[in-house]
Amino acid sequence: MNRNVDMKAYDGGVWNMVFAGSTGAPESHCSNQGGLPITNQPTAPVVVEKPFIAMDGSTFKLMVPRPEFDKVGHTPGYDNHDEIDFSEVYVASDKDTAAIINSKLDQGLHIIM
Repeated sequence: MNRNVDMKAYDGGVWNMVFAGSTGAPESHCSNQGGLPITNQPTAPVVVEKPFIAMDGSTFKLMVPRPEFDKVGHTPGYDNHDEIDFSEVYVASDKDTAAIINSKLDQGLHIIM
């Protein structure tokens, strides 16, 4: 599976190769007669990357990517995210009960498990 890559070349693969929103990907082909089975979706209809943590000097930030629609290729200089200061984040531990986590959500905090 390849999603949102910019391919310079494609030299084949094994069974059931899938490409979504990948430039330079081969055309779709059904069966293994006269080529390999390939599914090529020209765009990735909806992409939402995983949140990640970054540091700005000595301050942590929670980066929450925004949805992207009908995406083709990669995002150079990725900056499609909202920055949330850690004062608005609760880092849960294995000792936290559901009641504690729910109370933090009720306070409007973002939760990291």
